[in-house]
Order: sequence, then structure tokens, then C-alpha cells
Amino acid sequence: MNVKKLAVTVLLGLGFSMPLMAGDAISQALIAQAKKEIKAVTPQALKKKIDNEDDVIMLDIREPYMRLEGNIEGMENVEIARGLLEFNAGAEMKDKNAYIVVYCRSGKGAVLAAKMMRDDLHYKNVTYLKGGINGWLEAGYGIFNNFGEMRLAE
Repeated sequence: MNVKKLAVTVLLGLGFSMPLMAGDAISQALIAQAKKEIKAVTPQALKKKIDNEDDVIMLDIREPYMRLEGNIEGMENVEIARGLLEFNAGAEMKDKNAYIVVYCRSGKGAVLAAKMMRDDLHYKNVTYLKGGINGWLEAGYGIFNNFGEMRLAE
């Protein structure tokens, strides 16, 4: 391969990969900023609220196929995929002052969704589950699906 072809190949490769790297950096910055602004609830604190039967709306923003993994049993469970949240939240959660815990698998999408709900949809008491379902399971709690309760193996 001559030098000109190699240079063009390298430049094209960098040109196509830069948006991917930039997108990741941008999304990480958005997540970091949202974490500064939105309160997180730890799995332990959420478990205590659930056990005390406090009024908690558990909002699962995962896609329907992801929910087959299982969900966290709470006082009230609402399932709205992240991409439909702006369209369906008002119909599903009418009380803008309700205590809402948004969760997903890792917590990254949940913190962004919680920030959007606060800033754009005007929910007053929205938080996200730190670590998402992964954090919940790592704390030793179970999730529930059609097969029953699932826990991490020790």
C-alpha cells in the first residue's frame, strides 16, 4: 500500500470513529451532570421504603424485552420505555408531587430520565435508583419475573 492510500485510509478511519468517541464522551458528560443535579436512592434506602410500605412509584424505563429479566417489586410499578416517557408519563403518573424512583439496568438511563422528568415534565420528587437493577442485585435483593424471585448466585 502506498503512503497516500495509507494516509487516506487512516484519515477515513479516524473520521468515522470520531463521532462514536465524541458521542460516548458527550453521553458520559450528560450522565455526570445529571448525577450532580438529581438525587439517587441507594438500594438499601429503597428496600427500607418498600418494607415500610411508604408511597413509592417504581418507574421502570427499560424496553419491554429487557423487563423479562425481572423487576423490583414496589408499592406501585409503572413501566414506560425511555423513548416513550415524555408521551406517557402524564397519563400513568398524574401526581407531580409523588415520590418516584426511576430505574433501569445500570442507572445511567434512569438518571437522565429523572432529570428530564424534573426539568421538562415538572415532577417535583423524582429520583433514580443508584446502580439500577444491577446495584439492587449486588446489594443482595431479588427481582421478580415469570419464574419467581431471582437473586445473584453467591
